[in-house]
Amino acid sequence: MSPRETVQTAFRFEQVEPVPYWLQWGKALDPGLDEHFGSVDWRERVVPYVVGRHFGHREKPITVDRSHDAFGTIFHIGNILHVEQPVLPEPSLEGYHWPLPDELIDWDEISEYLDPFPDSFRMCGLAMGLFERSWLMRGFENILVDMMLTPDFVHELLDGILDLHLRVMDKIVARMPLDAYFGGDDWCDQRTVMMGLDRWRQFFKPRMQQMIRHCHELGLAYVLHSCGNVAPLADDLLEIGLDGLESLQAESMNVYKLKRKVAGRMALIGGMGVQRLIPFGNPDEIREETRRLINELGEGGGYVLGPSKPIPAGTPIPNAAAFIETALQQDASRP
Repeated sequence: MSPRETVQTAFRFEQVEPVPYWLQWGKALDPGLDEHFGSVDWRERVVPYVVGRHFGHREKPITVDRSHDAFGTIFHIGNILHVEQPVLPEPSLEGYHWPLPDELIDWDEISEYLDPFPDSFRMCGLAMGLFERSWLMRGFENILVDMMLTPDFVHELLDGILDLHLRVMDKIVARMPLDAYFGGDDWCDQRTVMMGLDRWRQFFKPRMQQMIRHCHELGLAYVLHSCGNVAPLADDLLEIGLDGLESLQAESMNVYKLKRKVAGRMALIGGMGVQRLIPFGNPDEIREETRRLINELGEGGGYVLGPSKPIPAGTPIPNAAAFIETALQQDASRP
């Protein structure tokens, strides 16, 4: 089977061996990994089962320390998504002009990323989902307060964001051959749902259902990247038809319990924690956990092995190599 066919088989919840993987790591690790493996030849063994990317969040410099995005929010340069001045200082869209889809899509960027992998399971999508875009436009604390004090405004704002996402989805699917649309939204911290489950159901669940339904009408699976402890949302995500969930931060939830809940109904991608085990464990512990992920989450299909985030720079090379080696040699590790 091709890499794409292998992942498609897993997404049909059929047993597949080897279990496909999506190995991501910071490129600063490359020299150390090359030295560990003795040459660059090891890279040829990494099968590109999945290629996926979010696009559309670009910041243009205003001054040496400030930038702005297509939506009008001003950021402080030097940190990730450091909002200095949200585009909506008040809970109102009066006078606001939304960016057009073409202002967010860089076709050359997308093609450069996807074109080298015609046989992979390919997915991409607009960065910053409903919640993420709403707090970038309004400010993080502000949008949470708005949900309580001015819910009508929040509904109006989220409808505008949803409409833009759907129009971008239409354009992408019409032009790029994809296997899945790659959405993303971080609703959860490492404990639970940040705005509370009831408000998530009020503001986000029905709009996510619209997005997933629209994606299915276009003939694609919908894969969601979502960080944190998403376990409290599992039943709701199943109900609205989510096809795949990516990240699976092991430090936030029991990924094995989640697999048992969604088995045969939702595919999972990720599961290897990069906050504790990969940076602070030892190679033997990492190999053991990688084999467990392959054997237990891979049972019955519906799983793509991967780190919950790209393995970060500064990770001990023997630890990163232990995970990669075990993924590449998994046939020998299966009972």
